[in-house]
Amino acid sequence: MGDAGLEKLRETIQQRSIFLGKDHPVVSPKGHGQGWLIDLRMTLLDGASLELIADLFWERFAGRLPFQVGGLEAGAIPLVVAIAMAGQQRGTPVNAFVVRKERKPYGLSKTIEGVLTADPIVIVDDLINSGSGMEKVRVVLGEAGHRFRDLFVVIDYEAEEGRQWLQQYDVGLTSLFRLVEFGLELKPSTPRVARSEFREVWRFRSPEPNYFHVVPKSTPALDDRRVFFGSDSGVFWALEQDTGAVAWSFRVREAGRRNIWSSPAVHAGRVYFGSYDGNVYCLDAEDGREHWRFTGADWVGSSPALAPDLNLLFIGLEHAVPGRRGSLAALDMGTGAKVWELPVCEYLHGTPLYCSAREAVAVGTNDRDLILADARTGRLIWKFPTKGAIKYAPALDPVRGSVIAGSFDGMIYVVDLESGRELWSVKTDTVIYSTPLVVGDRAYVVSTDKHLYVLDLAERAVITRVHAGAKLYSSPRLIDGRIYFGSTGGLVFELDPERLLFTGRVQLPDRITNAVAYSERHRLYYALTYDNQLFALARA
Repeated sequence: MGDAGLEKLRETIQQRSIFLGKDHPVVSPKGHGQGWLIDLRMTLLDGASLELIADLFWERFAGRLPFQVGGLEAGAIPLVVAIAMAGQQRGTPVNAFVVRKERKPYGLSKTIEGVLTADPIVIVDDLINSGSGMEKVRVVLGEAGHRFRDLFVVIDYEAEEGRQWLQQYDVGLTSLFRLVEFGLELKPSTPRVARSEFREVWRFRSPEPNYFHVVPKSTPALDDRRVFFGSDSGVFWALEQDTGAVAWSFRVREAGRRNIWSSPAVHAGRVYFGSYDGNVYCLDAEDGREHWRFTGADWVGSSPALAPDLNLLFIGLEHAVPGRRGSLAALDMGTGAKVWELPVCEYLHGTPLYCSAREAVAVGTNDRDLILADARTGRLIWKFPTKGAIKYAPALDPVRGSVIAGSFDGMIYVVDLESGRELWSVKTDTVIYSTPLVVGDRAYVVSTDKHLYVLDLAERAVITRVHAGAKLYSSPRLIDGRIYFGSTGGLVFELDPERLLFTGRVQLPDRITNAVAYSERHRLYYALTYDNQLFALARA
C-alpha cells in the first residue's frame, strides 16, 4: 500500500476533515473564532478511510507482535475497533480496550472498557497536540498496573508541549502525517509560562467507594500533624500528613450509600463533622476518641462552620418530616447541645458561612433561598429567593459587605449582607455546586459548565471565563499565591491569579470534586478524588 495509500488518505482528510475559519464558523473552547479546525471524526466514520488507516497501522506494527491496542474515548474508538478487526482478518488477533475520560458512574463503574492482558500496549489516537489526552491514558493504565511505550496517531501537531510529554515518559511516536503536510501550523507560542512540576509523595485509598454520586464530598481538613476526611464507606480517617499512615479511624453508627460527605472542621484539638447516619460528631483530633454526638437529625450532608468566639457550631440538618425537611442548627462546641434551630421546608444540604463581624450565619437551602440568621439566637434576618437550590457554602466579601453564592439555577448572586438585596449577578450555563473564592477585589467561581469565572467585585463585571475542559465542582483555594482547583477530568489546576494563566496541572486517575488542601508544615498538596482516594503531592 505504502505511499499511494498515504496520499489517498491525505486527500480524504483534506476534503472531509479540515475546516477553515473563512469558510466555516469555527469556535474555540474560549468562545472565540479560530482560523482552522481538524475534525478527524469525519474521516474515521468513513468505512473506506478507516480501513485504510488500519492497514497503514499494521504495515508499521505487524513486526512488533505481540501487543494489545487501546485508546481514549471517543476519538480513538473507531481506530481501536478497526485495528482489532483487521488483526483478526490477518490471522494475528490482538486484545483491544478503551479508556474512559471519566469513570462510568453506574453499571460496572469502569474506567477501562475491556480486559487488559500482559502483552505490551500500543495506544492509538487520531492526533497528538499537547499530550493531555495521553496523560489521562497513562495515569489510568498506571492505576491498573500497566504502562505503554508506543503511540500511533494519524496526525502529529508537533506541539512543543506534546514533544516534552513524549520525552518525559519515554513514549515512541508513530504518525502518518505532520500538521504542516496540510498547509497548517499552530499559532506562535505565547510568552513561555514557567510550569510547576508535581510529584506524588503518597496515596491512600479508602475502601468501598460510591461511584454513582458525582458531587463534592468530604474535603480534607488539617491540623498541625494530621489530615482528616470522611468516606463513602462510613469511616472517618486521620492520616499522618507526611506519610499517609493511618493515625486512627472512626466508623459512624450506621453505614449507608452516602455516609460521610460532610467536610470536617478542626479547632483546638477537636474535629467536627456530620454524617448521613443522622449524627453530628465531635472527635479528639489526637486519638479519635468521641467527645460528643448530636443525634437530632435523620441525615446530615452539610459541613460544619465554627464560631469559636461564640462557642457555637453551625450546620444544616435533614429530617424525614414532610413540610419541615430541613433546618439550620447551632450546637454548643463543647457539649453538642442544641442552642437553636431554624426550620426550612426542604432538605438543607448547604454548608453555613459564619460572618463574625455581623454575628450572623448565611446558608443556602433547597427551598431555593439564601438566608441570613442571627448567630446567637437563630432569628431569621432576611431571605433572598433564587430559582435553584444552593447546595454549597456562600462566600463573604468583607470589603463591600456582601455574600456571594452559586445556585443550581446557574446564577452567581452577589447579595448585600445587611439588607439581603441583590447587588448584581452573573449567568453561567449550568449548575454551580461550589463555594466562591474571594481574594481582594476578585471572586473566583467554578461551574459545571467547565469554566472558572473571574469576577471584578469592585466594577461588578466578569473579567474572564477560563475553560478547564471538564465539569468543575472543586471549590478554588488560594495556596501560596496560586489558585488551585480540580475537575471531573481528574486534573488539578494551578492558576496564576494575576495573569490568569495555568502554570501547572496534575493528572489523577479519577474525578476531583473536592477542594485542594495544603500543609504549610510539609509543603504538601492534598487532592481527594471522588472515589475516596487521597493523593499527597509535592510541588517542585
